[in-house]
Amino acid sequence: MSDRPERRPPDHIGADIWRAFKAFEAAMYADLDAEGFADISVADSDVLVLIGPKGTRMTALAAARRITKQAAHEQVRSLLARGYLELGPDPTDGRAKIVRLTDQGDALVKVLDAAKMDLHARVTARIGTHGMAQLKALLADVETLLR
Repeated sequence: MSDRPERRPPDHIGADIWRAFKAFEAAMYADLDAEGFADISVADSDVLVLIGPKGTRMTALAAARRITKQAAHEQVRSLLARGYLELGPDPTDGRAKIVRLTDQGDALVKVLDAAKMDLHARVTARIGTHGMAQLKALLADVETLLR
């Protein structure tokens, strides 16, 4: 038997927000799985949401993710291999590369967006439009306070 006290789960707003986010995320990935995108990970979706309509530079992806260019290349390479992204030259800078969604990647992003909106609707149905407005306002206050 250990002399250490039993560790209690954290009881603070960060833990509450994290648990709610993890539940949202799990439900979103269950929807993705049901739509045939079971191969998508959190790291994959973190990259996909950063790809703009005309593509995004590799360096911008790395900076937005706060990871090295090498790590960004690894994540993009995996999505390239699975057909979600394509890599091409930057028309404004021959040294830079632009990452773009393929048709398959675009379809995935549309499913992701629809899943998020469905979950938003489910939460709104549960707490009401007034409750959703209050929740969004409170979360915005927390975000503003902590910036």
